[in-house]
Amino acid sequence: MSQVYYAPHGQRKRVAVQDLVLEWAVAHLREFPWRNEGQTSYQILVAEVLLKRTTATAAARVYENFVTRFDSLKSIADASLDDLAQALSSIGLQRQRARSFKALADHLIDLEAGEVPNTLPQLLRVPGIGEYSARAVMLFGYGIRTAILDANVERLLHRVFLADLGDRPTRRTLQGLADDLLPVTDYRDYNFALLDIGAIVCRYVAPRCHECPLIQVCDYYQQSSAGMIRELPGRYQTSTSANLRKLRIASGMSLQSLASAAKVTKATVIRIESGKSSPNDRTLARLATALGVEVSDLTS
Repeated sequence: MSQVYYAPHGQRKRVAVQDLVLEWAVAHLREFPWRNEGQTSYQILVAEVLLKRTTATAAARVYENFVTRFDSLKSIADASLDDLAQALSSIGLQRQRARSFKALADHLIDLEAGEVPNTLPQLLRVPGIGEYSARAVMLFGYGIRTAILDANVERLLHRVFLADLGDRPTRRTLQGLADDLLPVTDYRDYNFALLDIGAIVCRYVAPRCHECPLIQVCDYYQQSSAGMIRELPGRYQTSTSANLRKLRIASGMSLQSLASAAKVTKATVIRIESGKSSPNDRTLARLATALGVEVSDLTS
């Protein structure tokens, strides 16, 4: 049984978090093709691989064409690396991604009879699949009730339960909290909502607290309002900082080459990627142009 991490008023707060998150989900969930009803476990697995080291907006541009062209694990296994790389060229790192798809397909065909497994231990044995992706496949591919935890959700839960969690909770502690908070029903939309609130509202730099559905139960906001707040650990990056680093690496650009192309200093790029500063609109536009992407690719 999971440990409860949020006394003294744990049950009331637990119910409040569930209700507030689900209420927010009704009107605010982002739309991506892999979130559509009826996606198979294979399609969810493809989406998780595509989402590595790129943004959701960029992955969405290739997802539907990819799962149409390569509609099964066998079609990936039978395809050439060149064909896979060509289908992935618009999101960068295409040769690396093509090899990852090959390794994944070969593993599942050889060891899982060509099926995507539905248990955490089996999924964690698949090359390139970590705990977040494994849980996403279980939840969104099979409908199995599970809590998924990315860096944005970690930051969100840490802030809401800051008084009980302290400054540096382990990932295991945060996963236990996420498991305890998970509602019995509507857990699919609940997980989507936590991902989206963490990505676009509860940002590492300049969180939009007054847009957050959890403001009334958030320890971080209460302490911040009282002038008591300290910065959270640096592992909780803003979406923009993480996206910038992913896209820079995918493009093969160094810190200096991106800075030169965007006409900003190298220190500016470093501060943004580390989450120590939030870029203004002009800097965002320059960085997007230099990377050959849309501004929304950096901020989504």
